[in-house]
Amino acid sequence: MKIRNIIFPALLLSAGALSFTGCTDSDIKPQGLTQATATDASLDNINANIAAIRKAVESKALGSTVSKITRLADDDGCLIEFSDGNTVAFRANVGSMGVPSLQPSPTSYTPAVAAEADEDGVYYWTLDGEWLLAETTGNKIEVTGGKSVTPVLSVDADGHWVLDAQVYGRKVLGSMTSGSQTSAIQSIDVSNLENILVHFSSSTAPLSLAAGGGTVKPDDPVTGSLRRPISVESPAWLVHIDCWNYPDPVKIIELIPDDILPYVIFNLSLSVSHNEQTGQFQVSEYGYETVKSWLRTCAERNLWAMIQPSSGGFTHFPDVSSYSQFDEEKYGMYKEFFSEYPNFLGFNYCEQFWGFDSTDALGSPSWLQRVAHWNELLKLTHEYGGYLTVSFCANYWSAPINPVAMIKRNPEFARTSAQYAENFIMCEKYTQSGCFFDVEAECMGVWLSGHAGHYGIRFDQCAWNEWAGSYYFGKSDADYPVALGAALQLEHITLTGQTVIDGPELIWQQDFKEEGLANVGDGYQSRTWGTFPQFRNINIDLFRKILDGTIRLMTKKEVIERAKIVVIQDITSGPEIEQYCLPKWFHLGTSALDHDNGREDNHFYLRKTGRYPAVPVVAELVGSDANLFEYKYNQSSLSSWENTATKTRELNRIYPKEYDGNLFAGRHENTWVTYNPWVDVRSANIPLKYNTCESLDLTFETFTTGVWKEYSDRLTCYLTNYNENGGTVRSTIRLNGASSQPSYTVTPRAEASVRTSDSWADGVLTLTIDHNGPLDITIECSGNGSDRLTDYTPATLKVPGSPRIYHGPRQYEAEVFDFKYVASRVTSGYNSNIRNYTGQGYINFGKRNTAAVRDEVSVIDEGRYAVKFRYRAESADVTTVDLYVNGEKVASPVFTQSGSDKTIWYVNSTGAYLNAGKNIIELKANAAGACDLYLDNMIIEPLP
Repeated sequence: MKIRNIIFPALLLSAGALSFTGCTDSDIKPQGLTQATATDASLDNINANIAAIRKAVESKALGSTVSKITRLADDDGCLIEFSDGNTVAFRANVGSMGVPSLQPSPTSYTPAVAAEADEDGVYYWTLDGEWLLAETTGNKIEVTGGKSVTPVLSVDADGHWVLDAQVYGRKVLGSMTSGSQTSAIQSIDVSNLENILVHFSSSTAPLSLAAGGGTVKPDDPVTGSLRRPISVESPAWLVHIDCWNYPDPVKIIELIPDDILPYVIFNLSLSVSHNEQTGQFQVSEYGYETVKSWLRTCAERNLWAMIQPSSGGFTHFPDVSSYSQFDEEKYGMYKEFFSEYPNFLGFNYCEQFWGFDSTDALGSPSWLQRVAHWNELLKLTHEYGGYLTVSFCANYWSAPINPVAMIKRNPEFARTSAQYAENFIMCEKYTQSGCFFDVEAECMGVWLSGHAGHYGIRFDQCAWNEWAGSYYFGKSDADYPVALGAALQLEHITLTGQTVIDGPELIWQQDFKEEGLANVGDGYQSRTWGTFPQFRNINIDLFRKILDGTIRLMTKKEVIERAKIVVIQDITSGPEIEQYCLPKWFHLGTSALDHDNGREDNHFYLRKTGRYPAVPVVAELVGSDANLFEYKYNQSSLSSWENTATKTRELNRIYPKEYDGNLFAGRHENTWVTYNPWVDVRSANIPLKYNTCESLDLTFETFTTGVWKEYSDRLTCYLTNYNENGGTVRSTIRLNGASSQPSYTVTPRAEASVRTSDSWADGVLTLTIDHNGPLDITIECSGNGSDRLTDYTPATLKVPGSPRIYHGPRQYEAEVFDFKYVASRVTSGYNSNIRNYTGQGYINFGKRNTAAVRDEVSVIDEGRYAVKFRYRAESADVTTVDLYVNGEKVASPVFTQSGSDKTIWYVNSTGAYLNAGKNIIELKANAAGACDLYLDNMIIEPLP
């Protein structure tokens, strides 16, 4: 197909403007076939062109205008979208019949069926440039209306073309010649953007289609101040709607409890798994389309969301090198998501330590190019009040691309991140099996040094490794114990100011799982999802302890004051790992477990003592807060600390001892975090600072964790050690120095089980607690102690505001429709031969007369809406399906034949009245279908 004199403006259509996608200024011409195509497929394409002509004439008669033109694959034609939402494809290349040839023979013949308006203004069918006449009456045959038919071409047993005009007769034409067939569509002329001309290969006059109009103008974008501020009062949990779950986003959302939901930002997570030979993404083949659909789901429900386009160097969205590129079509998704979706908060770049400089078919940028991209993206997020989130984990080879290097090697990004720190979230990530303390120091350092406004954690079970398995369970391949992750997260969230919790991972092994089909009434079945028990008993319960104030998140200033020390990485020569990381010996003899080693050989992420807080390492200090550290050490000045005794002596001077024993116990104000990082039962004695009793003796089994709060007249503890297999652990708590027998309560939380016994003698209360899962413990007690601390900061929580109301399209993916008697469901489409679906799959509605699908939709205002189904009907029009709204039949839409090209989907749009709020949309077969009907998605839009 030839498109002449093309002007290609924006991607979106506003009133009076036409949108072109995938086109250039060059002519688009028929490419011919390079391989044989099945005869049936070629006939399907020829007949699909005839059906497309009919549909275009119908849309023209109804006053619809062309709103969008999209080039088909291999320049084989264009997909035309009308302002009423319906689409058709005009194909320049219809395929080959018999033995293929690259171009049609000069003597070959393909019937050219087209349409033209006569003097009466009615459109009639033409054949090879002449009116197609009824066999008995000799009258012209109408394209639309009550007397219309759609001609169908075929080839008979003798090799002749046959035109079937149904009630108007059957006509045998010339012989079919093997090879490429000539399309009836010759060109589309868009030299006048208000009037599109479809030229035919015959002498039939061009079909004129008015252009312009389109969808309702979107709301003005939200710009300026932060859309959803993150703070210690309003922390954020990034809950994943992850492609590895092949999810229904609605059902993932419904798994989040109502009390937590306002704090959640849904992370729309794409996989970069791909075919290295072809570059084809696999789990999320069409990432842009998938996250746009899921983002619309979140917007419909007035929920915050961000998009994860990248893991490591690979990404679904191309990196920019300059800010101006955000206005180019190739990079349009960055501004599009911000401008069209008021609930959109930004982009999440996960585990940015691997996959750069790839030369496989997909390819990836260099790390320096990625940081340059962040530099511009951070400016964009600031403009729209959103966030750029980056998470990092490490191994020996990733030193020159770690968070210190991000600032040290990229002066422009250093300036931008300092200027727009409030828009930058830095997260420590747990995927690799080493460098744990170093990664924490580097990521925390980006925040504390003034280059990020927020600090978070993205925990990942993948950090569990053979060294930990051998130590804790005596075998290197031991399964990850979920209680270990709880200990780490409770320590870091409580004591290092993390206001962002991302994950945990792996999502499909720790968070959500598909649980099979359920009967949902009226013969329908539906896919279902649930949560893993550890997600309920650890992650959800942990966040609730933030909400009830047990875990009070520390401010940046408080973390600096507790850390006291900052190390400024000023090494400029030698191995790269020495130029961007802490020295290998830095944590040995202090925080590291006795059997662990340093830096790249740091394989255990729990600390042996809470005496020494996490110390950040930074490239520089920016701003007044960052300069509040009591001790600022250049790394080059710390060589004497390589001697463990010297280092320990200096650190002991800075951090006085607060307890005895070999549990971890770290304190801020009246809060203690305690856990057992060892393989056997361990104990500690903790002198009380606020309560007038003397002390606590704690005896914990491996990974048991307690968050304690001291008050003058009571102690509270959030105690947890959850085992998804149901085994119990014993925790012993001895309260020393009570002046009278304390009272206490032990309350199981989530799905915990507990059995408690106690004893009281000589001023000592002993609680023996056998439990699995989280508990709330309160001990009402006082003693005769004096000089106790009294000042502490109570937690203050503020429920985050909701996004501005979204008025745009609602989208629903067919692979998660309720269904009955359909031919098949494709939930992972990358393994199939149909391309260009929008979610992760589709449904083959099939041909049965009992088939049906349904979904629940919601709209803000009652009124008339376009109900749009994206579909494929390869070999015939499908006219045997009824559309129901809230149980009432409203239409019998015609799904126009779409042809055999498995990259093309059509859209059928039907007007329907919807109630404000929830509505049920159904498609039900009323008879056997003429061919299989594939459904990709349903979109609901208000009619102009």
